[in-house]
Amino acid sequence: MAGQLSARSDFTETLAIHVALKTALKSKQYDKNAPAKKAAEKLCKELESERSIYGRQLKMIRLMEKGVTISELGRKLRCSRRTAFRYLNHLEDANVDITLHNGKYRVDRNMVKMLRA
Repeated sequence: MAGQLSARSDFTETLAIHVALKTALKSKQYDKNAPAKKAAEKLCKELESERSIYGRQLKMIRLMEKGVTISELGRKLRCSRRTAFRYLNHLEDANVDITLHNGKYRVDRNMVKMLRA
């Protein structure tokens, strides 16, 4: 299941799962069930990994906090420009507010704050 989730490109669904897992871990809901806690921690780590589309999209959002060009996104994500544009499209489809100003893509700081929580 973890492999299926991390391979998906639906940012909204994966974000909801990721936030729910992080919240449950933070509030110690898994503390009485060690196998479930270990599985939740492993899944969070896999989701945040740059090996997953979702993980690369998270990194992309963090990079766009200060503004970044499409070439810089491709270089820092180690992907083609086309793939960087595809990730941008996925984020826009998920209603992530992305702006382009002077050739640099930016995302609302509130989105970055939400991801850090």
